[in-house]
Amino acid sequence: MKKRNKNDKNRHIHKKITSRPVQKPSSPTLSICMIVKNEEENLPRLLNSIQGLYDELIIVDTGSTDNTVEIAKSFGAKVYCFEWCDDFSAARNESLRHATKDYILWLDADDELKKEEHIKIRYALSKYRGYAFYLRLINFTDQGDTESIQMRMFPRREDIRFEGSVHEQVYPSIERAKIPMTLCDAVIIHHGYKESGDSDTKLKRNLEILKKDLAREPDNILTLFFLGRTLRGLNQLEDSVSYYDRIIEKGRDDNKLRATDLYQITLFERAGILATNGRLKEAINLLEDLGNAGKNNIIDFTIGELYYKSKEYEKAYKYLYRIKDVSFKEELVPLDLKLIKKNLYKYLGVSSLFVRDYNTAKRYIGHLIDHDPQDPQNYHYLALCEEKQGNIKKAIDICSKAIERFYDDISFVKKRFLLRLENGYLEDIDKDLPFLEDNTQDLDVLCGLFLLSSLKLSVDGITKYYNAIQRALFLPVLPFPEGYLDVKNRLNALDEKKALSLLDRAVDNLLNLNTSITA
Repeated sequence: MKKRNKNDKNRHIHKKITSRPVQKPSSPTLSICMIVKNEEENLPRLLNSIQGLYDELIIVDTGSTDNTVEIAKSFGAKVYCFEWCDDFSAARNESLRHATKDYILWLDADDELKKEEHIKIRYALSKYRGYAFYLRLINFTDQGDTESIQMRMFPRREDIRFEGSVHEQVYPSIERAKIPMTLCDAVIIHHGYKESGDSDTKLKRNLEILKKDLAREPDNILTLFFLGRTLRGLNQLEDSVSYYDRIIEKGRDDNKLRATDLYQITLFERAGILATNGRLKEAINLLEDLGNAGKNNIIDFTIGELYYKSKEYEKAYKYLYRIKDVSFKEELVPLDLKLIKKNLYKYLGVSSLFVRDYNTAKRYIGHLIDHDPQDPQNYHYLALCEEKQGNIKKAIDICSKAIERFYDDISFVKKRFLLRLENGYLEDIDKDLPFLEDNTQDLDVLCGLFLLSSLKLSVDGITKYYNAIQRALFLPVLPFPEGYLDVKNRLNALDEKKALSLLDRAVDNLLNLNTSITA
């Protein structure tokens, strides 16, 4: 693992080393520390998955009434009982108190650590002695999978302890101890809350604990943040924003707070609530005013997304282009990576199209098609990119492939027909006609068929489609060229630019032909 540049956006992972890590001649030893209660269903999966990884397994039980303790002992764990006191940090710190090895890795009973991840952990411990480690976390829930990183492994020291009664955090004490931090590439699978009722119950429990914490420490930033997030999870948005806003206001005059990851996550979540309520401009202003734009991938993505949804494509492009190749795998915020990458491809691809960066547009719309081949709109965007670059045959080929995939979508037949017609590729154009002749209300198609009839000198076709255009415009049906100015004026009034262009080309063709015959 290479040492990261000090200007890395993900500075929460790589801290400047202010004290030399202690070097030990032997391989570091590892204690796995856990707290559990009534986890007989989850615990065997986890304990089987970590066999062979640890030198010591510490499990603190907070009042199980099932077979949790017996299962833990059967795996050789050192089990300690701890009376639950509505404080997750107190329970976590009890497990740390019993640990005796060089490093601590904390896990939950609904975690899983596959065998292939063990070597990554041992490698990191041997190479980066004295460091604390983020690990990758994949969270499986009924609502979808998310990925993030989380501080999970650190040296055993008396000054490193968890803080916060709920959503306990060890990071603050690690930072105060000036322990260098880095990312271990090992992946923990967290099986999460499988039922929404279970999630709501735990959120309500956490809410009551957090309110008690706030009564004791009214200005504790972590407590304010988790109150906001918990209420947001319970869909109590008005109450949620009151806590987010308290943090945001504190940060306006506190540069140190504003620089923290917690503050940036607060802005991100607050902007999300504004956007949900349709207040896109306010969300943008908040993030541009206080967010670390240009230094924080999630802030850049969110601003770009908001500008895209506001149809301000040039501004969206500015923010999205600079994160175009970001993996989003080293973020503290749990993210649905498939969704965020899909949206990045879409927002950047379409925004690039609007700013005429067609190569970028093709690249990311192509990624989008690979990611989501069932969305026909993406093929329209890609064909338009090729058309704008003058690659008409490629645009026609894209339409043909789309017709094979979306055989009942007439829009691709129309697009291919007009590309062939407007650019003189007439050899296969008749193949499109059976699909178009029933499309009697589409002015682009009707004017295109009128132009094709003029090129073929088909009197029947000229009459047929000229009359069809008049009917579609609710004008009197007259023989060509009678009523031509009325047709043209009506198309102008309806802002049917392409249809008008096709009509004018047909008329010009007929007038030029008549002039040649007369001459």
